[in-house]
Amino acid sequence: MAVITLTGVTKSFGSVSIIKGVDLTIGDGEFVIFVGPSGSGKSTLLRLIAGLEETTGGQILIDGIDVTDRGPAERALSMVFQSYALYPTKTVRQNMSFGLEVARLPRDEIDRRVDAAAAILKLEPYMARKPRALSGGQRQRVAIGRAIVREPVAFLFDEPLSNLDAALRVDMRVEIAKLHRRLAATMIYVTHDQVEAMTLADKIVVLDGGVIQQVGSPMELYERPANLFVAQFIGSPKMNVMPASADGSAISVPGGKVRLAAPPPARLAHLGARPESIAVTPPGQGDIEGRVDVVERLGSDTFAYVAVPDVGVLTVRIVGNDTGIAIDQPVGLAFDPARLHLFDTGGQTVPVPS
Repeated sequence: MAVITLTGVTKSFGSVSIIKGVDLTIGDGEFVIFVGPSGSGKSTLLRLIAGLEETTGGQILIDGIDVTDRGPAERALSMVFQSYALYPTKTVRQNMSFGLEVARLPRDEIDRRVDAAAAILKLEPYMARKPRALSGGQRQRVAIGRAIVREPVAFLFDEPLSNLDAALRVDMRVEIAKLHRRLAATMIYVTHDQVEAMTLADKIVVLDGGVIQQVGSPMELYERPANLFVAQFIGSPKMNVMPASADGSAISVPGGKVRLAAPPPARLAHLGARPESIAVTPPGQGDIEGRVDVVERLGSDTFAYVAVPDVGVLTVRIVGNDTGIAIDQPVGLAFDPARLHLFDTGGQTVPVPS
């Protein structure tokens, strides 16, 4: 497999700068996911690595070899797209073998590779079928199989599950995770779905405006976000954020105070709290007061959306279904001081005093 290194990589279309100086190393066998909102540059960055777009500046190395000016065929990478792009008149076997036939590999080698990929993806019962006789998930597995048979140094995935329904996306996430374990392959995966990123990645790269905001493991980004953007992008439901200021050894927020063990930094501008870091209390017993706006009971969890004056709606996660919470009920909200996130006026994380 491969180590992929990007150094000062930029991409512009005319006067519009899309990728603004990316430095990144993807280790051998790592599963790295690029996430970010629409227009963040994640797909463009993947296409630069694949050689489908020319870089404006910087270098791309694969196992120490500069491939910046090489075409896609010279990079030994395989890419799986959002669209399955299968030949409708060819069988599954023919779709998977076609690229190898074009490359004029010996027939026994083609059969070996196709049979091995079919076994990995559990496609053996469907090899004689054509795409119209397959489900969406099966078609995507064929597209992945077509990538596997090339035996690339790394796999690139560009939002491969976005065309599937919710249940199939969950199933395919599991299949892709298993595939990574079996192949021990370097994989780079682009998605706008941060749940996919949290469940699949060894390492997540969060992009915004063509700039890397943070690189780290899923739980590192969840528990120690570098800035306000990452804090609100990673996590579902997203982190609650409200205006805040230092007030002695407490944090002043609209409608109340949160007590800490030591004074917060003077540059404090925002307080963040994950939904599971807020507890519902009787009125008058929390840090701030609100009124329940919406209740979502999901079985194992309940989410209460509490309207707080001068703040907006805060999301609270409660374990279980028997919560005794009703719409329009006045409640208090108590913050766990050990699990708060603090941000300065520039949106950067500042340490919580202990």
